[in-house]
Amino acid sequence: MNCRFKLLFVFAAWAFTHAVSSSSFSAEKSAQPNVLLLITDEHNFRTLGCYREVMDREQAEMWGLGAVVQTPNIDRLAHEGVLCTRAYATAPVCSPCRAAMITGRYPHATGVPANDLVLDRSIPTLADRLNDVGYRTAFIGKWHLGGTGKPEWSPEVDGGFQFKKYMFNRGHWKKFVIENGIPRIGPEKKGVPTYDIDGADEQSFSTDWLTDRAIDFVTDRSAEKPFFTVISYPDPHGPNTVRTPYDHRFDDLPFVPPRTYQTGIEPPKWLGGGKNHPIFRGPDMSKYFGMVQCIDDNIGRLLEQLEASGRLENTLIIMTSDHGDLCYEHDRQNKGNPYEGSARVPLILRFPKRIQPGEYYSDPVGTVDITPTVMGLLNLPANPDDQGRNLSTELADGSKTRNENQPSPITFLRNAGTSAAWVAAVDSRYKLILSINDTPWLFDAAQDPDELQNFYGKPETKDVSRRLATALREYGQAVNDPHLTNEKIAASLAAILSETGK
Repeated sequence: MNCRFKLLFVFAAWAFTHAVSSSSFSAEKSAQPNVLLLITDEHNFRTLGCYREVMDREQAEMWGLGAVVQTPNIDRLAHEGVLCTRAYATAPVCSPCRAAMITGRYPHATGVPANDLVLDRSIPTLADRLNDVGYRTAFIGKWHLGGTGKPEWSPEVDGGFQFKKYMFNRGHWKKFVIENGIPRIGPEKKGVPTYDIDGADEQSFSTDWLTDRAIDFVTDRSAEKPFFTVISYPDPHGPNTVRTPYDHRFDDLPFVPPRTYQTGIEPPKWLGGGKNHPIFRGPDMSKYFGMVQCIDDNIGRLLEQLEASGRLENTLIIMTSDHGDLCYEHDRQNKGNPYEGSARVPLILRFPKRIQPGEYYSDPVGTVDITPTVMGLLNLPANPDDQGRNLSTELADGSKTRNENQPSPITFLRNAGTSAAWVAAVDSRYKLILSINDTPWLFDAAQDPDELQNFYGKPETKDVSRRLATALREYGQAVNDPHLTNEKIAASLAAILSETGK
């Protein structure tokens, strides 16, 4: 009898444990999904293996054949989700792009058409919207939407994020510490924080430190609500410095200047005159690659912890950047213009509940589309004032081929700033750029991926120019973009439409 009783007791205990475990698993699977938004800063898309996989080798290995950095963890997100092959920063400068990303409106409509301005808090952010439906929201890292404060921890203008202890407004700091429970910049000179790396290690280097803070938040087992967490890394933006062992890991790669460096070809006037012509330095690219791989390794840590906590499969993960970095292409560094290296950004979404693994989306996407698309993927109500597009249906079925007889959708880019300099319309192949100081430019990604030739005015591209110009006119009217009312840009637009009978 005792033996029988023990067996019955063991079976009952197992059944109870199994029921509790199954209940917890079911609850996790049916719970509102978590959202994790990973933002890098000034990140060239060619540094990611998943983008190189879909490019010709000469395009993929722009700084020398064999000069590549491995990014297996970001690649994993792409292989298990959808890779957007033609994604763009709505305005390729930090603050205006971030404003568009977090609100779903074009920069001029957010109060932040240029860097270091203050986000208009009458506009509901993605954090506001998810707060309203019961999410716990956190922003960890560089914010750059609260004005001029630098670093300004826990900025006054915070976009509605509930947890902002590790949010800082501005700066590309390399080392963080916590003293008496308060975060601060590690290196200082005469009491002023500096960008010095100052012996930063895997506990204090900015990328590692921010990841640690994020892991604490997203794996908090006491939290009952789903999370919306933004991790905003200040790298790989300059200064190009990174902790050991990443600082010299890529020194032996065969770095060479990109093909578009010092070609002797007259550049477009919208690029700007004879300034910022950097001398190519391989060690500069080595450090840049090091920053990228450090980010990738930390995203790997984050995925491991999400998986261990049972949250990974119920989390929508978006990885993107606020703009690119030309990295010596077209004799330039950094961003601010409509060239691919400056304006094109990585955009990857992993969400097993809606997105099949290994998908590609080749139509254009703008960072202004991120907020409405996240709401769509979560099956939450849209905001009628959104100016970005809800691409949840398209991204959730990336394998569906658009009918070739249907025109490609178009995304719109604009220069950062309160004064017009250029605007652009981008479809799945072409990019039309109108500026205040040049004739129209039309790039053809199929025939000239290096963007060295102007295809505007050629008989075979007149219909393309007309369609993109018409779309720009309609965009300007729909969202009241003041750049389109600039006298010179308006004249260029009218000329194109007049030439084509519109």
